[in-house]
Amino acid sequence: MTESFAVTAPQSALLQRLTATLAAAYTRSEVLSAALLPTAALLGAGAGAVLLLDPAGDRLQVRAAVGDGLLTCWSGEQPQPGTPTGDALAGRQALFFESPGEFSAAYPPAGSWDDPPAAATALVPLLLGRRALGVLALEFRTDHLFDLAERHFLTTLAAHTALALDRADLFGRLQQSEALYRRLVAISPVAMAVGSIDGQLSQVNDAWLRLTGQTRAAFEAGEVNWQALTPAEYNGTEAQAFKQACVEGSAVSYHKELLNVQGERIPVEATLAPFDERQVMGYALDLRPFRLQEQALRSERARLEQLVAERTAALQTFVTFTENASQSRNVEELGRLVLDTLQAVMPEATALVYEQEDQTWQPRAWTSNIAPELLAALQRGFRLNTPTSEQVLRTRQPLFVDHWTGEGEEVPYSGGDRAAAIWPVTQDREVPALLSVGLQTAAQWTEAQKSIIRALGRSFSLLYDRISSARQVQAERDEAERRTLALRAFAVMSRDLAGETNRYALVRRAQEIMLSLLTPGYALYWEAGEDRWHLKSQVGDIGDPALQEFVDTYGLPLDAPALQSTWQTGVPNYQDNYAQGADTPAEMIRHVQAATAFQVRMHGQPVGMLAIGLFDQRTWTPMDRAVLETAIYSLGLVLERAQSIEALSRSNAELQNSNAELEAFAYSASHDLRTPVRHVKGFTEMALKALARQQDDKVAQHLGIVSGAADRMTAMIDAMLVLSRAGRAELQLRPVRLGALVEQAQQDVLMEFPAQRVEWQIDPLPTVQADAATLQQVLTNLLSNAVKFAVVGRPLRVHVWAEERPQEWAIFVQDTGAGFDPHYADKLFGAFQRLHTQQQFAGTGVGLATVRRIVLRHGGQVWASGEVDRGATFGFSLPR
Repeated sequence: MTESFAVTAPQSALLQRLTATLAAAYTRSEVLSAALLPTAALLGAGAGAVLLLDPAGDRLQVRAAVGDGLLTCWSGEQPQPGTPTGDALAGRQALFFESPGEFSAAYPPAGSWDDPPAAATALVPLLLGRRALGVLALEFRTDHLFDLAERHFLTTLAAHTALALDRADLFGRLQQSEALYRRLVAISPVAMAVGSIDGQLSQVNDAWLRLTGQTRAAFEAGEVNWQALTPAEYNGTEAQAFKQACVEGSAVSYHKELLNVQGERIPVEATLAPFDERQVMGYALDLRPFRLQEQALRSERARLEQLVAERTAALQTFVTFTENASQSRNVEELGRLVLDTLQAVMPEATALVYEQEDQTWQPRAWTSNIAPELLAALQRGFRLNTPTSEQVLRTRQPLFVDHWTGEGEEVPYSGGDRAAAIWPVTQDREVPALLSVGLQTAAQWTEAQKSIIRALGRSFSLLYDRISSARQVQAERDEAERRTLALRAFAVMSRDLAGETNRYALVRRAQEIMLSLLTPGYALYWEAGEDRWHLKSQVGDIGDPALQEFVDTYGLPLDAPALQSTWQTGVPNYQDNYAQGADTPAEMIRHVQAATAFQVRMHGQPVGMLAIGLFDQRTWTPMDRAVLETAIYSLGLVLERAQSIEALSRSNAELQNSNAELEAFAYSASHDLRTPVRHVKGFTEMALKALARQQDDKVAQHLGIVSGAADRMTAMIDAMLVLSRAGRAELQLRPVRLGALVEQAQQDVLMEFPAQRVEWQIDPLPTVQADAATLQQVLTNLLSNAVKFAVVGRPLRVHVWAEERPQEWAIFVQDTGAGFDPHYADKLFGAFQRLHTQQQFAGTGVGLATVRRIVLRHGGQVWASGEVDRGATFGFSLPR
């Protein structure tokens, strides 16, 4: 071989042309085409390709190729150490193989290169600084001598290609950014334009054309000049703004006017900002809508001022009454002041103030000239729908009746009043109170008397509204204080128990908070079982040992009155007088005076019932109800947050498990599944050769191996599908009897291993919250494993039991089989992980991975312990 460090003349010329071509390339395809085709032609390569790493950096993909396709073995390869592409990228240097022998010596047959890919091969890494982009690969049909000049040429070409690829990527991102910018400008609702001081516009958006009335065609024809659209008096302001934007490089805002195509002056707020060395970008905000709003506000203010003046004049008539009545704190006191004022100006009148109460009118205040016997009758109240009362309620307008007789009113009447008037107090389209006035000296109302009643009625309505509002505000303040106490307590609870995900710990804290706001008593939290309510959390002494034992042992029937109606309707059940003996024996519950029950909900669905019993007599007030219902709502939010945290944790665990299973799947797909495929291919060829030689016995033998390999591959694929379905199936959680599932699993296992004798020990098992179908799969897999790994000649015993823990059930399956090395216990639940050979114990290595995935989706954990030849114990947990 003749050494030469200098690039040959053809190579030098090609390198110069390539450098110029790469410098002019703006896309990846242009760069790759420019680099690959001339190089392969110059060096006489039979095939060539540029393989680039995918975005994750995991695999090489062919992005450009020439020749007869000899390079297919490199596509999709993982560039790991120990592979040609991996070593080229990791070592950051080119690899040259001048003959098949050199390649095989460096990389013995394996993986995608069972035979050398070509007679000679060159793999040149594409490097950009410390970052690897991919590999330039060339293959030759015959042995090829790579002299130093060729090697230097290829290394230099690879460096230029890497730089050109990087520049193409940058140019692509620049084009995307520019396109996005132009799109945002085009669709902006704000008028925008780019132009120079001489009036020329280079860009305008549709909003600017709409504002000025111009057309896109006129702008593109160069017929639009922004200086011509600006009145002359703004020229100085415009020049100063351009100077500040172009010279000083800062943005400036100012007010001006624009002329549209009709010559109309449009007031705008303009903003100029630097765009390039000669141009600025301008924004124009149309001020016409704002000025219309200002005008409307001025008109409204004038109207309101006039209205206030009119109301003020009307109220001056009774200013003294208002000053005195403004100090009133209740309706009775206000009513007396109204009536005293009325008698002062109309001594001949009788009057009463009524309020609605329990669908009747009840008197609250009256004048002293009402006959005692009539007053006694009126104090019993009268119904709302008497003819006169019904008319006032319907129209909500004052009523003046001349020649009053009271007939048909069903109201006690002494016959003294000859004219009657009713003034309704209106609030939110309701009539909560009435001012009733009667005349005994005349049968008709004069206009002066009507004016007095109207003025007094309006004053009374205003003051009544103030007292009612104050009364409502005070009630709301009291309610808010109670709500604040509960919310503050729940805020502290949320802070202190931020990491708590146990439902019952959170419910218990809520029970403590709710009882702290009430008189002595207890709080019980129930959840529904198959046939009874089960007590899950209790705060406070229930007050009777027999009653405590009763609820702990028996719970409550599902149709217990205290819980059933609220569970079905969601409406809290408040009992001021607790129904003794309704749910439990009466003699046990005599000490409970008041009770209530609430539905506890999560994500809109009921999950349990919270009941409160109090030992003191109590009337549940609106404030009590508001506070307790706020507390129950807050509890639901806290439980939902805890469930979300737990679900997130479970999702993370499932994601990690899925990633591990995905890696195992990829490994199996590339290795485990490849073996039976090779067997099928190899023994099929051998069978064909035997068939050609008429060796029928060997044909049958080879085809038998092919069939076995196909069966093995089918079993592995079926196992993968089972594992995949276990992660996608929707869980239907409900109470499930573990004993029934174990019985079914025993039957399935005995059908699978009919010849295996098993000594079963099944302890009593609980009822759990789970998805029956997938949990059946878990138990069947565990029992099947226990029987499958039996040791020949040794009696097999399988023991199944459960342990109750504070927050979960733990279920165990123990056998006396082959066991396993405890150092590898962490691999048992991984997909396709096996600690025994296929000849020892057949299987796919997916059963325990399926168990783990199902249990994790239920919110539990899995574990295993064992020793070689001394049996194994597998366990899993389920939340209670």
